[in-house]
Amino acid sequence: MHTALHTGLARYLSPEQINTLHAARVGIAGAGGLGSNAALMLARSGIGNLLVVDDDVAVKDSLYTAGRRGVANTVLIEKLVGAAAERGDSLEACAALGRKLNNQGHSIGIAIGACTVPAAGQPSFTLQDNEMEFGVGIHGEPGIDRRTFTSLDQTVDEMFDTLLENGNYSRTLRHWDNVQGAWHEGKESKRALQSGDRVIALVNNLGATPLSELFGVYNRLESRCQDAGIVIERNLIGSYCTSLDMTGFSITLLQVDDETLNLWDAPVHTPALNWGK
Repeated sequence: MHTALHTGLARYLSPEQINTLHAARVGIAGAGGLGSNAALMLARSGIGNLLVVDDDVAVKDSLYTAGRRGVANTVLIEKLVGAAAERGDSLEACAALGRKLNNQGHSIGIAIGACTVPAAGQPSFTLQDNEMEFGVGIHGEPGIDRRTFTSLDQTVDEMFDTLLENGNYSRTLRHWDNVQGAWHEGKESKRALQSGDRVIALVNNLGATPLSELFGVYNRLESRCQDAGIVIERNLIGSYCTSLDMTGFSITLLQVDDETLNLWDAPVHTPALNWGK
């Protein structure tokens, strides 16, 4: 830990508490005005590894974001990195795995009804009966554009095409060097999915979409993946990364290999995911 930082923390924390803080793994949902400052403070407090998840292909930069947003691929990464930690991988190895998985995941969502943030007391946006917000954010932020909703299959087709077309993406990410007490920048890239790729497919309910409709989404997604030569090795369908009462869904495709599938199949016992012994 950086000497000046360690000296400052030592005024308030015991050595055991400082070691616990240094070894902690923290997830921040959202890196906007609040989340980005929380990440900065955590890094300066000695948290050794922070992982950015930016799988939303809909928006690169907007009024609400700097770079792409992190959405449902977070769920898959948490499961896989958790399995790696459970088998005894080091914190550094888990962080590296998380960054690798982030660069292999792509998501996009749509909404036909906005969520109502309790503090606001009204829907985040208003849609006509035949409209959808295409590429919507997890908190109801605007997406690529507002489109006419014609059918479920057509909507999934548009989402799938956009997910593949916008899959190539490069950006500069900052990582905190806990030894030097400074940020370091590095270029990282995502590659668009292509024929021959193997994936985990997640069809995620954004809040108020019936499960039967989610299976309809998956049915069309599976067909489009087959046509594109993309092999769905595992699937997950349900409410995993929701946005209050929003009516809509998201699609996530995470490229995997045998090692990743072994981590996915490893036993897990949580309220959301529960399989294995």
